[in-house]
Amino acid sequence: MAQLPNEMIQLILIRLEVRDLIRCRSVSKLWKSWISESNFIEAHLERSYLQDCEKNKIGNRRIAVSASRCGDWIYDPDKILSVCRTRHLLGSSNGLVCVSPSRTEFLLINPETREVNKLEEPQIPQEGYMIYGFGYDSSKDDYKVVLGFRKGSSHICFLKFSLKSNVWEVIGDVNYTFVNRVGFLHSGALHWVVCHGSAYQMPVILSFDLNEDKFEEIPQPCKWAEHLGSINGCLCVFDVLEEVWMMNEYNVRESWEIVEPKDKIKTEIVHCLKDLMHYIPNKRPLCLKQRVVHTPKFIAAPLYTPSLVSPHIFKKPNKTKQETSIIKSRKVPKVCLHSASSSEVGNHERSFRSALKRAKQALHDCRSFRSALKRAKQALHDCR
Repeated sequence: MAQLPNEMIQLILIRLEVRDLIRCRSVSKLWKSWISESNFIEAHLERSYLQDCEKNKIGNRRIAVSASRCGDWIYDPDKILSVCRTRHLLGSSNGLVCVSPSRTEFLLINPETREVNKLEEPQIPQEGYMIYGFGYDSSKDDYKVVLGFRKGSSHICFLKFSLKSNVWEVIGDVNYTFVNRVGFLHSGALHWVVCHGSAYQMPVILSFDLNEDKFEEIPQPCKWAEHLGSINGCLCVFDVLEEVWMMNEYNVRESWEIVEPKDKIKTEIVHCLKDLMHYIPNKRPLCLKQRVVHTPKFIAAPLYTPSLVSPHIFKKPNKTKQETSIIKSRKVPKVCLHSASSSEVGNHERSFRSALKRAKQALHDCRSFRSALKRAKQALHDCR
């Protein structure tokens, strides 16, 4: 059988889902080096963003914690008044998800690769409600965790954690009463519903630009709404799902309009993150099976894209191991996305998938044989 060109193999690999790529890492050292390359991870992430959009019937992918209740799939927003909740989902960006299992513990995880990165603990008070947020700073190629806690009787002090610098820094104080606990990520900014002074004032939307580290107010279109979300890439606000206001042009007050969510929403895929006290890396799946839903109940859930991005992306590799890997492996070519016709790629992709299926079956048969052999040895031991 003729050997496929390396560029053709990469074209096929980049079309696979994350879980299949994780299995393909075990095929050879060369494949593992390809799949681990930063340019391959970025190209695969970009393709993943567009993959569902190309299918007209599929809208967004979202992630939620404990989205199932009594067999009915719903999304339970993380409100300030939900004091019984001790574990929080802070948000998702580029396939990385930030969770807080306890007050001072913050974890950055990739549910697909099962990697977990425990962040530095902040110096914060042991009592009082917290404000959270997580997102990606595209200007600095950095991931940030935003944390707010009560300071005095009316002020909220905000901190930010930079994954690249690995330190917590003070942003400053704001004088608002927060209605919701977790900031909704949209257009590179986190958003909360807040009130000036007391909770009985006219609510506004408070945004925090992750690129400029700056707060800004966005006027609300209605008298009262406490939930934020997104529909078809537009920021929306609502109190009950029967009346949803959607901002067609971001940060333009005149672009708000009332929409019927059932008419606007498309079929979406929801990934349910396990509500664990301890997220153990590389040991067990961090997500339950994904569900396909067609309901506006999840428009407040964070958007999610499965990816190979590592939560340890900015940690310096071991110098000895890095030098060894460079000596043993040849230079990996950059991923080429336009070097072959679509028909050739399709034929080779089908052949590759067929071979991958046979390899999986062979691995399954091998494991079954080993299990049977182990039972036979045990039976022989018991007989003796």
